[in-house]
Amino acid sequence: MKINFNKNIAALCLLGVLSAGQWSCKKMLDVPAEDKLDSANSFKTVSDADAAVIGIYGQFQGLEKLYVLQNELRGDLMDVTSRSTADLQELSSHTETKNNPYVDPRPYYQVIVNCNDVLKNFDAMKASLRMSVDDYNKRYSDIASLRSWIYLQLGIQYGSVPYITDSFKAVEDLNNLNTYPKISFDQLLDRLIALNESLPYKEPYAYPAGSSLLVTIDGNYTQKLFMSKAFLLGDLYLWKGNYLKAAENYAKLMNAENTNTNDNVRFNFYKINNFVDAVYSNLAVQFTRSQDDSSLLNSADAGWRGIFGLPTTLSAWSSEWFWAMPYGSTFKPVNPMIDLCSPLKSYQIRPSQAVKDLWTSQRGNNGIPYDSRSKLSFTASAMGDAITKFTDNGGKWGIYRAALLHLRFSEAANRDGQTKLGWAFLNIGLNRTYYVGTFVAGAMSPATVAELNTMITPYPQSSPYYFDARKNNDVSGTWYRSIGIRGRAVLNPIDVSFQTDMIGLEGKLIEEAALELAFEGNRWPDLLRIARRQNNPAFLADKIYQKLLKAGNPNASAVREKLMDPANWYLPFDWAK
Repeated sequence: MKINFNKNIAALCLLGVLSAGQWSCKKMLDVPAEDKLDSANSFKTVSDADAAVIGIYGQFQGLEKLYVLQNELRGDLMDVTSRSTADLQELSSHTETKNNPYVDPRPYYQVIVNCNDVLKNFDAMKASLRMSVDDYNKRYSDIASLRSWIYLQLGIQYGSVPYITDSFKAVEDLNNLNTYPKISFDQLLDRLIALNESLPYKEPYAYPAGSSLLVTIDGNYTQKLFMSKAFLLGDLYLWKGNYLKAAENYAKLMNAENTNTNDNVRFNFYKINNFVDAVYSNLAVQFTRSQDDSSLLNSADAGWRGIFGLPTTLSAWSSEWFWAMPYGSTFKPVNPMIDLCSPLKSYQIRPSQAVKDLWTSQRGNNGIPYDSRSKLSFTASAMGDAITKFTDNGGKWGIYRAALLHLRFSEAANRDGQTKLGWAFLNIGLNRTYYVGTFVAGAMSPATVAELNTMITPYPQSSPYYFDARKNNDVSGTWYRSIGIRGRAVLNPIDVSFQTDMIGLEGKLIEEAALELAFEGNRWPDLLRIARRQNNPAFLADKIYQKLLKAGNPNASAVREKLMDPANWYLPFDWAK
């Protein structure tokens, strides 16, 4: 099959400018349909391989709209507007038909088959010594893992799907997906886990410093453009129910910078804290006057909202993100979410009343009577509620970040019997949860080494549950700034009784994911995963019912009844041709 890379990429490969870091996103990501590059003749050097990697990610970025709409409109946090198309209204109310373009799985497979083609050619390059084993290991592992991530999304949306790892010989094969044998979601998870465990390169970052793929282009640094394999493996094990292995992979990323010689990186990266440092941190909810909600720092360039608006070249942004794909005004693809979210454009999606009520039900530890993340996730106006997470400063497709990592790790730890640890990461951080000792004027003030050491979680150093959060005048454990998801959001912790309530804490973790991660593409997977695990259809169905009920949908009860049958959780693997 001919792969969809344009002639500009071929020219750049031949010139070798990719390895010099002089290529442009505009040239790499503009992929006209009429420009076809015969893959058999375009994999001669490492620069060609790099161009293929960038080309795949450019095509992959086109999946954002489908990914977000399937995972959020089908959930309870995002709703349609009066201007939404019939297709989106169907998706939101779970009444979609095969004529609905948001049911069509082929966009996912279009990327998958190009991944297959690239992987086949990487094998040929290694065999013919056109690429070193080291270069091959990194690039092959990256694309194979990206393909696995896409397959995980297919399993979540469709349940049973064809698992295709060979190249297609013709474009027409895409139109015959229904003829391929399907495997169940559980079988798919087994295959994806086996594949990703076998990959030759599984370091926290896809490419090490000095790689020809790590450059700054069009004002964006590419390190976090590439997916995180350990995060994916953690997710795969979490879905499969192997919670210790999930925690091990998540902890690998949580501790990825623990040995960094720059203490600002070591203490801040992926730690979830409220430390204020304009260079290395500054991502907490902040007020200039503690009990005055009008003093909320509401800027795309600082504080919690800055998680989404800061440039990818800044350390503060990088301290939160593992995988995100930026957009720019000068190159394609354009950010599709701007049109969907802006009341000045087509405006077809908005926050649901259900999530607004959930934010309103929270209480700040400074007396603010709601969760301030609501104001930092969307902007309310007379024209409509505009979701800003996708659009601040041009927008990015953010997929994996530290808050999601901590919530997933806590979910795994909780199910593995470490409920108190999960409670700590959700609420007030590590040393505040585990410390047993002397307090002076309300502050922890360990009087002995034994008291200080209670700030270390009570596990062997080899355990994924070991974290050193010690702090006194002489010792600063790597995790001493840990403040918890709710702590960073300036919210009261949930009751300590949840430290011994596995099912209760699981529900609270998923609720916090709604508050923290709303609209980012995680809601339907979260609801589906817990409903499957607990064998509790009502966990999912009740939340969709409440969304539709609060929106005034007269079919809310019928939809709930439909979703009480797990067979109706998945989209039909069918489409109108």
